[in-house]
Amino acid sequence: MKKILSIFSALALGCAAFAQEPAGSDSVAVEVAPEGYMYVDSVVYRQVPRCNEELEGMSIYEALGDVQVNESYAVRKAVAKRVAENKGPEGEVDGYRIRIYFDNKQKSREESQEVMKRFQALYPGYNTYLKFNNPNFKVTVGDFRTKVDAQIALQSIIRDFPTAFIVKEKMRFPVVSDKVRYYVDTVRVLRPIPGYNAVEQ
Repeated sequence: MKKILSIFSALALGCAAFAQEPAGSDSVAVEVAPEGYMYVDSVVYRQVPRCNEELEGMSIYEALGDVQVNESYAVRKAVAKRVAENKGPEGEVDGYRIRIYFDNKQKSREESQEVMKRFQALYPGYNTYLKFNNPNFKVTVGDFRTKVDAQIALQSIIRDFPTAFIVKEKMRFPVVSDKVRYYVDTVRVLRPIPGYNAVEQ
């Protein structure tokens, strides 16, 4: 009988210790929503990083890491000079965008903001730019390396914005992919439970 009691005591102590053990790598912490609320998954669009951000400010020699490059100083200086000549302010280069709004009416500020919001809802993967060049408000979208890329995008955009046209502008390097400018992700959002009425105690 004493043997059985000692076995049960050992099991009880083991269970108690297991219950108090902090969550390990195999455990998943479940967040509990406050009363009257629930967590739901919501879709978000995340911008694809620009191709020049990861290595921004680094020379090719720093980026290569442990690779040794033997090159004369004159060649390196000539390349650096050429890069500086081709690069505009803040890393800008020549490219193309699509202008979807251009006006100077009294309500142009409000209209341009509405047009920009409408475009962002319809085409979440494109960058949008609202500029004021006295006396005009302009809404321009996209960052295209070539005019052909801009023309392809214009074919779909012009259905929703019939006055859209292509303009040549200075821009930062566009995203790596011309076809996928964003990726879809999910986040957990706290929302009230529909029809929930808390009972007062």
